[in-house]
Amino acid sequence: MRTFFLFITIGLLKSAMTRSIPKYDLCMEACGESPFDDLVELTKVEACRDVCNEEEKTRCIAKHQNNEQQKLKCWKDALDRCIVRCGDDGNCLEMCREFHTPE
Repeated sequence: MRTFFLFITIGLLKSAMTRSIPKYDLCMEACGESPFDDLVELTKVEACRDVCNEEEKTRCIAKHQNNEQQKLKCWKDALDRCIVRCGDDGNCLEMCREFHTPE
């Protein structure tokens, strides 16, 4: 009986450990938290997050090269991720629209 529970436990641990974390989430985590008291560090963190968003959009578009509707969704998702981070900052929102609107 102990052996049975041991195998079950090992199986559950393996399945939990093999779940992959999306590359976008790993990238955002690597950027770190936003330091509100240091403008230079805040700028670095925000630039890093912009790179993560752009990389995710590029991965999505590459994954759906033959599906125009899905590619448009990739652009819209990138725009939405950018807008969420901007809050009410008009300049930031304008930059989001410039960088994440298909040509």
